[in-house]
Amino acid sequence: MRVDTLAAAMVRAYQAEISEYREITDDSLLGDVLEVSVATVRCCLNAIRTGELHDEDFVPLIEGARRRAVQGFGKEAVFRAYRLGVQVFWREVTEVLADTGTSSEHDLVSMAAASVLEFADRISTEVAAAYAGQAGRDGRDGRVMEQQYRSQLFESVLAGTLAEHHRGVDSFAVQHCVVVAEVRSSAPFADLEEVGRSIVNRAGALSWTVRHRSVVAAVEVPGRGRDKLVRSLAALPSDQVVGIGLGYVAENASQTRQSYVEALDALRVGLGITGRSAIRPVFDHYSMAPLIAMLAEPDRARRFVAAALAPLASVMDRGWALPTVDAYLTHGGCLNDVALALNVHKSTVKYRLSELRPYLDLAACGGEQSATLLLAVRVHKYLSTAGFDVR
Repeated sequence: MRVDTLAAAMVRAYQAEISEYREITDDSLLGDVLEVSVATVRCCLNAIRTGELHDEDFVPLIEGARRRAVQGFGKEAVFRAYRLGVQVFWREVTEVLADTGTSSEHDLVSMAAASVLEFADRISTEVAAAYAGQAGRDGRDGRVMEQQYRSQLFESVLAGTLAEHHRGVDSFAVQHCVVVAEVRSSAPFADLEEVGRSIVNRAGALSWTVRHRSVVAAVEVPGRGRDKLVRSLAALPSDQVVGIGLGYVAENASQTRQSYVEALDALRVGLGITGRSAIRPVFDHYSMAPLIAMLAEPDRARRFVAAALAPLASVMDRGWALPTVDAYLTHGGCLNDVALALNVHKSTVKYRLSELRPYLDLAACGGEQSATLLLAVRVHKYLSTAGFDVR
């Protein structure tokens, strides 16, 4: 049986038997739960295969327990999920082994005694320590307790389960935007916490919570303006943050989830275009909306690209052509900025522009033509990166 199939069976069991998991509606949070379940399966399999329990195998499970504590999951719900996960794993594996005749009943009992039961005991101990450590920290620091409460509140808003009469709903009755900051895939929980605190300190976040690879925050807008907010987010630690998505303004709690979806879309498309190499990795849905809307229908997007980039057909095979057009239009033709964006010498930019001049002159006839060409270039880049045929 495949690891991901086993993990999916575990998640279905959580949702069927644990109310807090059943209420999850956010795909990214479900993805977080699934990834921890995948790590649990691999840890179980390693225990069976080697007859040993390795500390490093438990790290993803411990990190997951810490995230659940911050996300507001009850202690008993978290413990029950891990115990239930081990039960599902053992049931599924033994059924496969028995059906294939791989092991006798005696062998299966021996394996359970030697590996899986020990693993279940170890997992309970590790998860209890991680959850208690986070909760104990919350109990010692009033500010952290408040953050945990606000994180739970924010999770309820994102899930759409927060009642309007809830005492904390007024926190979202101000103009705010939702920010999604994706961190390095190998980042530990401590890095997620640091990014969350940075968003509070640099951008004035009202609330924040965590996912497996991201920090989600609600940031108040009045008094700073959108451009200033983007600059504040761009100043987050570049060695930790891969990219940042920013949604539209939300006026109240009912609009917060929509802003969150917009931030996710901006982050997904932005990273798809830049290849995770953006110098300033803040992707604002406000400016990216036409691109995001176009990409919602790939077939229509390909037809648009074919028509808009037809004048460039003779130079499309030159790898530098479309990136140069993008940089030129983005920076309003400023050679220094174009060279910096492309990481090439200014003289190289001049040579490229001389080759592209006939096509760029067409775009320079008016703002509408420039905007259309720039949109087409970016749609082409995203579709190419996503594996679509754009010829």
